[in-house]
Amino acid sequence: MSEFGEFDTPSPPPALTPEERLASLETTISALSHTQTSNSATLDRISSLLDTLVLGNPSAASPAASTTPATPAQPSPTSPPPRSGSHIRPSPPPTYDGARSGGRAFWNACQLYFSLTTGQFTDDHARISWVLSFMQHGRAADFVGRVFQCGSVKRAFPTWDDFVSNFEKEFFLFDEVADAALILESTAYFQNGRTIDEYIDSFKALWVKADYPDGRHLVLKFRRGMDPKLSKRLGSITTGRPNDSKIEDWLAIARSQDFIMRTEEDFHRRTPPTIPSASRPTALVPVHPVAPVLHWRPSAQPVAPARVSAPTHVAHAPRAPALSPDVPMDIDRFTGRPARDDKCRRCKQPGHFWRDCPLRFDVRHIMPEELDELIMQLLARKDAIPADPTPESADPTALATEEDF
Repeated sequence: MSEFGEFDTPSPPPALTPEERLASLETTISALSHTQTSNSATLDRISSLLDTLVLGNPSAASPAASTTPATPAQPSPTSPPPRSGSHIRPSPPPTYDGARSGGRAFWNACQLYFSLTTGQFTDDHARISWVLSFMQHGRAADFVGRVFQCGSVKRAFPTWDDFVSNFEKEFFLFDEVADAALILESTAYFQNGRTIDEYIDSFKALWVKADYPDGRHLVLKFRRGMDPKLSKRLGSITTGRPNDSKIEDWLAIARSQDFIMRTEEDFHRRTPPTIPSASRPTALVPVHPVAPVLHWRPSAQPVAPARVSAPTHVAHAPRAPALSPDVPMDIDRFTGRPARDDKCRRCKQPGHFWRDCPLRFDVRHIMPEELDELIMQLLARKDAIPADPTPESADPTALATEEDF
């Protein structure tokens, strides 16, 4: 008795003798064998029905009423039509706008789709209609409009070859080989700042279109159009230099050398510049030769009046405002020094002062201080009294007699 109530415990099965166990096993094996036979007969009937449906003979699709194993149907000598590509889902071509530069790419995409879906289209006109369904913009849409003006696709293009010839005439370049050859013979294919991969891809497309053979002439064109620095680097290779008649070898080595050159440039660009130490001698400032100073002096020493020189104003550096207690002190040693002007005030050139300027002899460059000094000297010369004046009333003949011996 438990808390969930009373329940009956199943009694153990009675013990069987070996003869009874053997008889039970034989009965079970016989039943399984009969079931397996029935399942095999059913599978055979299903297989025969599937074969009949695949062969397109629905008259034999009715199942037999008897449960006895039916004889499997004999396979027909004609095999079913192939279903190649049924498990492949190729990507359809992109929408085409009618540009001649992309006509061949669109046509190649259509041809690839046809090769992967063999048997999907019933006839050539179905394929033509499928191609026209992707021509929806620009000149391609105009082309589709002209097709349907004829009434139907079959009337516009009786055969597949007619459609191909019209498509090539409308949407292919006139002469791709000649255009590619003209570009290679000019400078339009040069690298001109593009990456080496872009240059190699465009060069390879041009030489394939132009049908140029591999050789020394093609290698020279490739080296002529690449970046001058890279071309010089390739020309200086002595060890491991590729064959001059193998363009593929030059393409590979151009990529590797371009990578090495860009890596070196990045490395040197990221290296911090070295700061010269204080112990190293600094470059000397060139000093111009000083011309002799010109002093404006009169022939006689005049008695100059007392000069009252104007007070000179000394420019002081502006004082920084007082800082509040909560503001930290600026300890930069360069901000506390006044700005020093080492240029000449006369010619505004560094290396000398205005009194030693080479232009001090030029009147056009005279300074205001020099002009004031010169004026004062001229005024003093005018007001000065001669040391031994000659009277105006003196007889010139007497002077001549005194001087005569």
